[in-house]
Amino acid sequence: MVFGITALICFIFTMIIAFKYNSVKVFNRKIRTQNISNTMWIIYFLTFGVKSTLETVRYAISTEPNIITDADAILFLISLVLQGVSAFGLSLSLNHQRKYRSSAPPTAPAPVDNEPLLGKSDHIIKMISVSEIFFFCLFIIYLVFLYLATRFNEKAHLGSKSEIFTYMFLGIYIVQRIPVIVLANTIVAHRNGNEGPSRQSKAILMIAAILHLANGIPLFAWAQLLGSQACLHQTLISWVDIVSIFNVVSLILFFWFLRAEYLRNMEECIWTTVSQIQDTFDFRRF
Repeated sequence: MVFGITALICFIFTMIIAFKYNSVKVFNRKIRTQNISNTMWIIYFLTFGVKSTLETVRYAISTEPNIITDADAILFLISLVLQGVSAFGLSLSLNHQRKYRSSAPPTAPAPVDNEPLLGKSDHIIKMISVSEIFFFCLFIIYLVFLYLATRFNEKAHLGSKSEIFTYMFLGIYIVQRIPVIVLANTIVAHRNGNEGPSRQSKAILMIAAILHLANGIPLFAWAQLLGSQACLHQTLISWVDIVSIFNVVSLILFFWFLRAEYLRNMEECIWTTVSQIQDTFDFRRF
Protein backbone atom coordinates (compact mmCIF):
# COMPACT_ATOMS: atom_id res chain seq x y z
CA MET A 1 0.00 0.00 0.00
CA VAL A 2 2.84 2.39 0.83
CA PHE A 3 4.39 1.79 -2.60
CA GLY A 4 1.07 2.54 -4.30
CA ILE A 5 0.69 5.82 -2.40
CA THR A 6 4.28 6.73 -3.23
CA ALA A 7 3.70 6.08 -6.94
CA LEU A 8 0.51 8.16 -6.95
CA ILE A 9 2.24 11.08 -5.21
CA CYS A 10 5.17 10.94 -7.64
CA PHE A 11 2.94 10.92 -10.72
CA ILE A 12 0.88 13.83 -9.38
CA PHE A 13 4.03 15.83 -8.67
CA THR A 14 5.39 14.99 -12.13
CA MET A 15 2.27 16.33 -13.84
CA ILE A 16 2.18 19.48 -11.71
CA ILE A 17 5.84 20.25 -12.35
CA ALA A 18 5.62 19.55 -16.09
CA PHE A 19 2.58 21.77 -16.69
CA LYS A 20 2.91 24.44 -14.00
CA TYR A 21 6.45 24.72 -12.61
CA ASN A 22 8.72 24.19 -15.60
CA SER A 23 8.27 27.34 -17.67
CA VAL A 24 6.77 30.85 -17.67
CA LYS A 25 4.53 32.46 -20.26
CA VAL A 26 5.71 35.70 -21.84
CA PHE A 27 3.60 37.23 -24.63
CA ASN A 28 1.65 33.95 -24.96
CA ARG A 29 4.85 32.03 -25.43
CA LYS A 30 6.34 29.56 -22.98
CA ILE A 31 9.85 30.46 -21.90
CA ARG A 32 12.14 28.09 -20.00
CA THR A 33 15.44 29.36 -18.63
CA GLN A 34 18.00 27.67 -16.43
CA ASN A 35 16.87 29.36 -13.23
CA ILE A 36 13.28 28.10 -13.51
CA SER A 37 13.74 24.81 -15.37
CA ASN A 38 12.68 21.75 -13.36
CA THR A 39 13.21 19.10 -16.03
CA MET A 40 15.62 17.14 -13.84
CA TRP A 41 13.06 17.08 -11.05
CA ILE A 42 10.54 15.65 -13.51
CA ILE A 43 12.97 12.83 -14.31
CA TYR A 44 13.48 12.16 -10.60
CA PHE A 45 9.80 12.02 -9.65
CA LEU A 46 8.81 10.10 -12.78
CA THR A 47 11.40 7.35 -12.34
CA PHE A 48 10.66 7.10 -8.62
CA GLY A 49 6.97 6.78 -9.43
CA VAL A 50 7.53 4.05 -12.01
CA LYS A 51 9.80 2.21 -9.57
CA SER A 52 7.17 2.40 -6.84
CA THR A 53 4.55 1.13 -9.30
CA LEU A 54 6.69 -1.89 -10.12
CA GLU A 55 7.20 -2.54 -6.40
CA THR A 56 3.43 -2.39 -5.91
CA VAL A 57 2.88 -4.92 -8.69
CA ARG A 58 5.69 -7.13 -7.41
CA TYR A 59 4.25 -7.39 -3.92
CA ALA A 60 0.71 -7.77 -5.27
CA ILE A 61 1.56 -10.83 -7.39
CA SER A 62 3.79 -12.38 -4.74
CA THR A 63 1.97 -15.30 -3.13
CA GLU A 64 4.80 -16.86 -1.13
CA PRO A 65 7.32 -14.46 0.47
CA ASN A 66 10.16 -17.02 0.35
CA ILE A 67 9.58 -18.08 -3.27
CA ILE A 68 11.03 -15.87 -6.04
CA THR A 69 9.38 -16.30 -9.42
CA ASP A 70 10.79 -15.19 -12.77
CA ALA A 71 8.33 -12.29 -12.93
CA ASP A 72 9.29 -11.20 -9.42
CA ALA A 73 13.00 -11.33 -10.28
CA ILE A 74 12.50 -9.27 -13.46
CA LEU A 75 10.43 -6.60 -11.68
CA PHE A 76 12.98 -6.50 -8.86
CA LEU A 77 15.84 -5.96 -11.32
CA ILE A 78 13.99 -3.23 -13.22
CA SER A 79 13.10 -1.44 -9.99
CA LEU A 80 16.77 -1.44 -8.95
CA VAL A 81 17.75 0.04 -12.32
CA LEU A 82 15.11 2.76 -11.89
CA GLN A 83 16.39 3.34 -8.37
CA GLY A 84 19.77 4.19 -9.87
CA VAL A 85 18.16 6.46 -12.46
CA SER A 86 16.21 8.31 -9.75
CA ALA A 87 19.37 8.81 -7.66
CA PHE A 88 21.13 10.14 -10.78
CA GLY A 89 18.19 12.48 -11.46
CA LEU A 90 18.12 13.76 -7.88
CA SER A 91 21.86 14.52 -7.99
CA LEU A 92 21.39 16.42 -11.27
CA SER A 93 18.41 18.32 -9.82
CA LEU A 94 20.29 19.49 -6.75
CA ASN A 95 23.37 20.31 -8.81
CA HIS A 96 21.19 22.42 -11.13
CA GLN A 97 19.88 24.22 -8.06
CA ARG A 98 23.43 24.85 -6.86
CA LYS A 99 24.56 26.21 -10.23
CA TYR A 100 21.66 28.41 -11.26
CA ARG A 101 19.54 29.26 -8.20
CA SER A 102 21.74 29.44 -5.11
CA SER A 103 23.09 32.82 -6.20
CA ALA A 104 21.83 35.65 -8.37
CA PRO A 105 19.88 34.17 -11.31
CA PRO A 106 21.78 34.21 -14.59
CA THR A 107 20.65 36.43 -17.37
CA ALA A 108 17.90 34.76 -19.34
CA PRO A 109 18.70 34.46 -23.04
CA ALA A 110 16.22 35.98 -25.44
CA PRO A 111 14.13 33.34 -27.21
CA VAL A 112 15.29 32.61 -30.74
CA ASP A 113 13.05 30.88 -33.27
CA ASN A 114 15.59 30.11 -35.97
CA GLU A 115 18.45 28.79 -33.81
CA PRO A 116 20.08 25.85 -35.65
CA LEU A 117 19.97 22.40 -34.07
CA LEU A 118 23.78 22.13 -34.13
CA GLY A 119 24.06 25.36 -32.21
CA LYS A 120 21.69 24.02 -29.57
CA SER A 121 23.70 20.83 -29.20
CA ASP A 122 26.94 22.80 -28.82
CA HIS A 123 25.26 24.91 -26.14
CA ILE A 124 24.14 21.79 -24.27
CA ILE A 125 27.66 20.31 -24.41
CA LYS A 126 29.12 23.51 -22.96
CA MET A 127 26.61 23.36 -20.11
CA ILE A 128 27.75 19.89 -18.96
CA SER A 129 29.96 20.21 -15.90
CA VAL A 130 32.57 17.92 -14.36
CA SER A 131 30.24 17.13 -11.47
CA GLU A 132 27.51 15.97 -13.86
CA ILE A 133 29.98 13.71 -15.65
CA PHE A 134 30.93 12.33 -12.22
CA PHE A 135 27.28 11.59 -11.40
CA PHE A 136 26.90 9.81 -14.74
CA CYS A 137 30.00 7.71 -14.08
CA LEU A 138 28.59 6.73 -10.68
CA PHE A 139 25.39 5.64 -12.41
CA ILE A 140 27.28 3.52 -14.93
CA ILE A 141 29.31 1.91 -12.13
CA TYR A 142 26.05 1.28 -10.29
CA LEU A 143 24.66 -0.58 -13.33
CA VAL A 144 27.87 -2.62 -13.67
CA PHE A 145 27.77 -3.77 -10.05
CA LEU A 146 24.06 -4.45 -10.30
CA TYR A 147 24.77 -6.72 -13.26
CA LEU A 148 27.53 -8.50 -11.36
CA ALA A 149 25.30 -8.97 -8.30
CA THR A 150 22.44 -10.43 -10.34
CA ARG A 151 24.75 -12.42 -12.62
CA PHE A 152 26.61 -14.26 -9.87
CA ASN A 153 23.86 -14.28 -7.25
CA GLU A 154 20.82 -15.78 -8.88
CA LYS A 155 18.51 -14.42 -6.20
CA ALA A 156 20.49 -11.21 -5.70
CA HIS A 157 20.04 -11.04 -1.93
CA LEU A 158 22.20 -11.27 1.16
CA GLY A 159 23.17 -14.82 1.99
CA SER A 160 23.78 -15.97 -1.58
CA LYS A 161 26.87 -17.96 -2.53
CA SER A 162 28.94 -15.07 -3.87
CA GLU A 163 28.12 -12.44 -1.26
CA ILE A 164 31.07 -10.29 -2.32
CA PHE A 165 29.19 -9.01 -5.40
CA THR A 166 26.13 -8.17 -3.33
CA TYR A 167 28.24 -6.23 -0.83
CA MET A 168 30.00 -4.41 -3.67
CA PHE A 169 26.63 -3.47 -5.12
CA LEU A 170 25.42 -2.23 -1.73
CA GLY A 171 28.58 -0.15 -1.46
CA ILE A 172 28.08 1.64 -4.79
CA TYR A 173 24.36 1.95 -4.00
CA ILE A 174 25.29 4.00 -0.92
CA VAL A 175 28.07 5.93 -2.68
CA GLN A 176 25.70 7.04 -5.47
CA ARG A 177 23.55 8.76 -2.85
CA ILE A 178 26.36 10.64 -1.11
CA PRO A 179 26.22 13.57 -3.61
CA VAL A 180 22.63 14.25 -2.53
CA ILE A 181 23.57 15.10 1.06
CA VAL A 182 26.75 16.89 -0.07
CA LEU A 183 24.85 19.10 -2.55
CA ALA A 184 22.11 19.82 -0.02
CA ASN A 185 24.72 20.94 2.51
CA THR A 186 26.41 23.09 -0.13
CA ILE A 187 23.13 24.82 -1.03
CA VAL A 188 22.22 25.39 2.61
CA ALA A 189 25.67 26.69 3.55
CA HIS A 190 25.88 29.10 0.58
CA ARG A 191 25.33 32.76 1.46
CA ASN A 192 25.16 35.61 -1.03
CA GLY A 193 23.34 38.50 0.60
CA ASN A 194 19.61 38.32 -0.05
CA GLU A 195 20.05 36.13 -3.12
CA GLY A 196 19.41 32.40 -3.16
CA PRO A 197 16.90 30.26 -1.27
CA SER A 198 15.25 31.57 1.88
CA ARG A 199 16.00 30.12 5.29
CA GLN A 200 12.71 28.27 5.24
CA SER A 201 13.50 26.71 1.87
CA LYS A 202 16.97 25.70 3.06
CA ALA A 203 15.46 24.08 6.17
CA ILE A 204 12.96 22.16 4.01
CA LEU A 205 15.74 20.98 1.70
CA MET A 206 17.94 19.86 4.58
CA ILE A 207 15.13 17.88 6.23
CA ALA A 208 14.27 16.28 2.88
CA ALA A 209 17.91 15.28 2.33
CA ILE A 210 18.16 13.80 5.83
CA LEU A 211 14.97 11.78 5.38
CA HIS A 212 16.25 10.68 1.98
CA LEU A 213 19.14 8.98 3.78
CA ALA A 214 16.66 6.16 4.54
CA ASN A 215 16.78 5.52 0.80
CA GLY A 216 20.56 5.14 1.00
CA ILE A 217 20.09 1.44 1.71
CA PRO A 218 17.87 -0.66 -0.60
CA LEU A 219 14.67 -2.00 0.88
CA PHE A 220 15.72 -5.64 0.55
CA ALA A 221 18.70 -4.83 2.80
CA TRP A 222 16.44 -3.01 5.26
CA ALA A 223 14.21 -6.12 5.30
CA GLN A 224 17.24 -8.23 6.18
CA LEU A 225 18.31 -5.84 8.93
CA LEU A 226 14.92 -5.05 10.47
CA GLY A 227 12.84 -8.05 9.52
CA SER A 228 9.36 -8.05 8.00
CA GLN A 229 7.37 -8.28 11.24
CA ALA A 230 5.08 -5.47 12.38
CA CYS A 231 6.80 -2.67 14.25
CA LEU A 232 3.83 -2.28 16.62
CA HIS A 233 1.72 -4.98 18.18
CA GLN A 234 -1.25 -6.02 16.04
CA THR A 235 -0.53 -3.53 13.26
CA LEU A 236 -0.03 -4.03 9.54
CA ILE A 237 2.90 -1.59 9.38
CA SER A 238 6.38 -3.12 9.28
CA TRP A 239 9.72 -1.45 9.87
CA VAL A 240 10.31 -1.46 6.12
CA ASP A 241 7.04 0.47 5.71
CA ILE A 242 8.37 3.07 8.15
CA VAL A 243 11.46 3.47 5.95
CA SER A 244 9.18 3.86 2.92
CA ILE A 245 7.16 6.52 4.75
CA PHE A 246 10.39 8.47 5.32
CA ASN A 247 10.89 8.35 1.54
CA VAL A 248 7.36 9.67 0.96
CA VAL A 249 7.90 12.59 3.33
CA SER A 250 11.22 13.42 1.64
CA LEU A 251 9.48 13.45 -1.76
CA ILE A 252 6.87 15.89 -0.48
CA LEU A 253 9.53 18.16 1.00
CA PHE A 254 11.63 18.08 -2.20
CA PHE A 255 8.52 19.14 -4.14
CA TRP A 256 7.82 21.90 -1.61
CA PHE A 257 11.39 23.14 -2.03
CA LEU A 258 11.38 23.19 -5.85
CA ARG A 259 8.00 24.96 -5.88
CA ALA A 260 9.31 27.67 -3.55
CA GLU A 261 12.38 28.12 -5.74
CA TYR A 262 10.29 28.32 -8.91
CA LEU A 263 8.05 31.02 -7.44
CA ARG A 264 11.09 32.93 -6.18
CA ASN A 265 12.72 33.00 -9.63
CA MET A 266 9.61 33.24 -11.83
CA GLU A 267 8.97 37.00 -11.66
CA GLU A 268 12.60 37.95 -12.20
CA CYS A 269 12.79 35.54 -15.14
CA ILE A 270 9.78 37.22 -16.77
CA TRP A 271 11.18 40.72 -16.36
CA THR A 272 14.64 39.71 -17.55
CA THR A 273 13.19 38.02 -20.63
CA VAL A 274 10.98 41.01 -21.46
CA SER A 275 13.95 43.38 -21.08
CA GLN A 276 16.09 41.31 -23.43
CA ILE A 277 13.30 41.09 -26.01
CA GLN A 278 13.02 44.89 -25.93
CA ASP A 279 16.80 45.28 -26.26
CA THR A 280 17.14 42.86 -29.17
CA PHE A 281 13.91 43.62 -31.06
CA ASP A 282 14.66 44.51 -34.67
CA PHE A 283 12.59 47.57 -35.51
CA ARG A 284 14.01 47.65 -39.04
CA ARG A 285 11.44 45.05 -40.06
CA PHE A 286 8.83 47.81 -39.78
